[in-house]
Amino acid sequence: MRTTGFGIGLALVLAVAGTAAASEPGLGRRHQTPITSGAFDVALFDTAVAHYANAARRAHGRPALARDDRLLRAAAAHAQNMAALRIHSHRLPVTGEGRLVQRMDRNGVRYRTAAENIGMEKVLRLLGRPIAASGRGCAFAYADDGAPVPVHSYASLAQSAVARWMASPKHRASLLSKSFRRIGSAAAIDPTGPACGDVYLVQNFAD
Repeated sequence: MRTTGFGIGLALVLAVAGTAAASEPGLGRRHQTPITSGAFDVALFDTAVAHYANAARRAHGRPALARDDRLLRAAAAHAQNMAALRIHSHRLPVTGEGRLVQRMDRNGVRYRTAAENIGMEKVLRLLGRPIAASGRGCAFAYADDGAPVPVHSYASLAQSAVARWMASPKHRASLLSKSFRRIGSAAAIDPTGPACGDVYLVQNFAD
């Protein structure tokens, strides 16, 4: 499935036993760094998503999720494949990594229950405002006041992604599920997408 705006999807998998995980740090100045396609820092994005996801969980009386590097690697593989193929889907024509259960197995994730949220964003922080059509290169302006459109930072990209997942009932259910204890998130940029590029997002959960 191809999309041009933000898209979200969910896949649930049932399989085998659980694993240890890492803790969630707070956000720092590095998370305010603008994202770039040449050197996207998956770890920065992962910590930012965990920060906002756990804030949402705490607000709804749920325990925090622990970051898991194996879930991160599974998420990163899928985000990179989606960006390379320009396909937004839980299933891809990629040998050994096309389905969530394969990505989990390949990255050594042990679990009984797992889920995956996916999404798309733009490199630019659009904020739901109209954009002037006369942008040059990656220089665009808001049509209402002429202010330059900024590139997403790792923090703003994660905050926007979590807000959109929370606005979708099925994805919100996974994000707030009491069944999950671990989280790993990643993103990858397709710089050929309109208006400076598309960002493919993946959020993985496991018990």
